Amino acid sequence: MAIISAYTLPGERVLPEGIAYSSAHGFYAGSIADGTIFRGSLDDELAQVWQPPGKDARTCVLGMAVHRDQWLVACGGETGHLFVYDMADSALVARRTVPAAKTLLNDVWTVGGAAFVTDSARPVLWRLPLGATPQAIGEPEVFADLSSAGANAFLNGITATADGTALLVAAQGTGTLWRVETASGAVEQVHLPEGCGFCADGLLLLGDRLLLGVVNETREGTIVFSLAAVALDAAARKAVPVGKWDDPRFDTPTTIALARRRLLVVNSQLTRAEPAAPFHVISMDLPPLP
Repeated sequence: MAIISAYTLPGERVLPEGIAYSSAHGFYAGSIADGTIFRGSLDDELAQVWQPPGKDARTCVLGMAVHRDQWLVACGGETGHLFVYDMADSALVARRTVPAAKTLLNDVWTVGGAAFVTDSARPVLWRLPLGATPQAIGEPEVFADLSSAGANAFLNGITATADGTALLVAAQGTGTLWRVETASGAVEQVHLPEGCGFCADGLLLLGDRLLLGVVNETREGTIVFSLAAVALDAAARKAVPVGKWDDPRFDTPTTIALARRRLLVVNSQLTRAEPAAPFHVISMDLPPLP
């Protein structure tokens, strides 16, 4: 079967941002412009509208995560809404709103019986209890205040260690990486070599290698987007850079997902003066991780 190198998201102004993958249902991408959620098959170049814009008061979608291959959790950005959908029948399972006047719910990861959500408006991590049934889904509450450890700007990507005991959170505004205990909410900064800050968006953990997707930096006055990777120690408290990779197809890429040993990368076009269709999720080989 031929490998598809790019998937098209239909629409004139999609501005996609988040992505999630389910082995049973395919990949999901969301529109920051109008809240559309698309679903795609890895074997079809054209994705389909799965949740139309505006439905369920969903006017913006950023990060998304799959929970137990059953539910899709989506972040509503400045609306403060969190959406939970049944991937089998597309029904809305729950909509919850964080108790904050100003918020920017950006990315989400599920571990155990909860979804943990980064807030880019202030350095807090929200926790949404998911439970085993729709009736058991609770109300979101602040789980950890990262400012207590020194974080102060634009929390973004999030993932969890393989054993689920800690969350890793990227502060895109400062190029720092944070570790948060899932049991206690205790926060500490992951140690990186001096001068080795990464302005990272989405995160993906593969063994002890953490992919930072996507890093942006300025080279000779031009913003360049790359994938980067760091090697974590056994406790996920220290990290050492192990590589950085560019791709000529990157068009303001944001988040990444792993699907059949390939990377799905969202091309948002957000830094273009005039974004234009077609909008894509690109597929690429996993970079070599030494």
